[in-house]
Amino acid sequence: MASSPAFPIPTPSPLAAGPAESLVASLCREMAQLRERARLLIADQARCREDRLVCRLRQELQQLQRRRQELQACVRQLRRSGGLRDNLALAFLEELTRRPLPC
Repeated sequence: MASSPAFPIPTPSPLAAGPAESLVASLCREMAQLRERARLLIADQARCREDRLVCRLRQELQQLQRRRQELQACVRQLRRSGGLRDNLALAFLEELTRRPLPC
């Protein structure tokens, strides 16, 4: 029988936030995932000895960088549209997307 954790972590309902707020939360999560994947790719590059694989790892890092730039563009569009009431969440997302990926 599986035991549940002593202190369950509450998961917010997607219905609790409006569509714009859940969009910002999703984009923040994606930015965290991009950062973690970049960290792993860099560690893999340091261990890799095959030139072709190193090249593929570099290309994936470049794709992550392009996606970060796309997320920055999304933030600018959200800011311009004025459809988001939570300016703090938008500022947080903006800060996350401004930070460079590890390299």
